[in-house]
Amino acid sequence: MRSPMMTELAALDPARELRAPGRPDDAALAAILDAPRSGARARRSGRPAVLAGAAAAAVVAVAGVATVWWSGPTTAYASWTAVPATLTAAETADRAASCDPVAHAVTEGADGPRVETVPISPVLAEQRGDYTYVLLTGDSATGECLVTTQASGATDVVTGDAVLAHVPAAPGPRELTTLQAGTASWSEGDTGDGALTSAYGRVGADVESVTLTLTSGERVEATVQDGWWAVWAPGATALRDTAELTFSDGATAEADVVAR
Repeated sequence: MRSPMMTELAALDPARELRAPGRPDDAALAAILDAPRSGARARRSGRPAVLAGAAAAAVVAVAGVATVWWSGPTTAYASWTAVPATLTAAETADRAASCDPVAHAVTEGADGPRVETVPISPVLAEQRGDYTYVLLTGDSATGECLVTTQASGATDVVTGDAVLAHVPAAPGPRELTTLQAGTASWSEGDTGDGALTSAYGRVGADVESVTLTLTSGERVEATVQDGWWAVWAPGATALRDTAELTFSDGATAEADVVAR
């Protein structure tokens, strides 16, 4: 005897009225076989984990009851905080010691391609959870370096990059300039914890703090130090393109965070 639940499940089967497939008098099968074929190709999704989870959650077992578990993607940079920790000069130097002190670039010379190198040194460091972001600059070069702290206290470079680029002079006292704002390309590889958004630039002498907003609506404090500012957040597009500046006299203003 079939239970009431199984009877209800059987009623949901869209093929319950069809005869066994393959019979000559199976009109439904004949209609399927006679239907025109589409030449469209299925495209691979860029988010297979999400689609796989949604499909698994939609499984209905007609012949029985199945339970599907899907925990979703793991959260990268789980220890990240919206307010950075203050680092001493010694801590900054210790974290930055793991970063590459030279920016490299291949340039075209009179005798063909050559490797150009520019020394860079840290101007700012900020710690958020288990990660320390270090900004390095030199003559016509900038570099970013993300360092993680092990339980033993040792540091490992997670990833980073340094490029030859124009480094502008300090802006006006109440101004902010942006050198980078967007997905950090060096964070999108197979190593590390996934893509992140970074932004950095220079600030005027009267700027005491820079506050940005995540695309989720959460406010995040940037680090301001020695005329530079920087911030990073998990995700490829994590930051909105405006910032609130707070000046030494307590006044505030809004500034665009767009690399030029």
